[in-house]
Amino acid sequence: MNVKELRPIVIGGGNLGGAVARGLSRAGVRPVVVQRRGANFDALSGDGVETVAALAEAAPLARGPVFVALKPWLIESYCAENAAVLAGRALVSCAALVSLELLKKAAPNARWGRVMPNIASAVGAGFTGIVRGDWSDGDFEEVRGLCALFGDVVEVSEKDLDGVVCLSGSAIAYVLELLEGFIQGGLAVGMKSDLSLRAGAATLIGAAELARQKNVHPAALKDSVCTPGGTTIAGLRALQRAGFKSAFVEALAATVEKAREGAAAFEKSRR
Repeated sequence: MNVKELRPIVIGGGNLGGAVARGLSRAGVRPVVVQRRGANFDALSGDGVETVAALAEAAPLARGPVFVALKPWLIESYCAENAAVLAGRALVSCAALVSLELLKKAAPNARWGRVMPNIASAVGAGFTGIVRGDWSDGDFEEVRGLCALFGDVVEVSEKDLDGVVCLSGSAIAYVLELLEGFIQGGLAVGMKSDLSLRAGAATLIGAAELARQKNVHPAALKDSVCTPGGTTIAGLRALQRAGFKSAFVEALAATVEKAREGAAAFEKSRR
């Protein structure tokens, strides 16, 4: 199966739907985005992504799954309004909070699964958690193959998807906070901001790729950089005094807790 021959639909061209569409387009797939006219419509069209205003326009063009990248509270009404078009299709929810149970109630005649990509998918550097749901084997392979075009893909259980939302979705903001720290640190020692940004981004990418390729605990790699009484251990001591690692762990834990509270509240509101 060559997934590049598929023409998936992406319903919703906001931050996440737009990232999925751009990531697919960048990889040579021709998705069709359904997005009401406005700034997002114009931005996607300007990037060369085929964008239409109504699902009925996209359906005749489509081959393969339908990514549903709508706000959680919009999914039920949208599915009801477009039940005839969605029936019998493999639907891919990109929404946090909405369980498979609720999705199946929203469109009972479709086959549902869930994915949680992140905005780095737009540049082919995403991470996607995928929950199979009631897709067929063929559906699953198509969705996994498409998601692999814009980054790493891991199959997870639905209960672990909240963690994926936070560790790969929300945590991008925390890493960008760190990157901003590189810029401010560079300015503090007399470097220009553009040079600090370039060096900081390359350092983050390099450290992450090193850890991934070596497949060893980050602590071991960190120790290999430190020399007795050297500059690196002095900087690590400063980070430890400031509670850097603890703050990061607490940020992730708070994000997961908030996601679970939101999912429970959303579930309760729909019963």
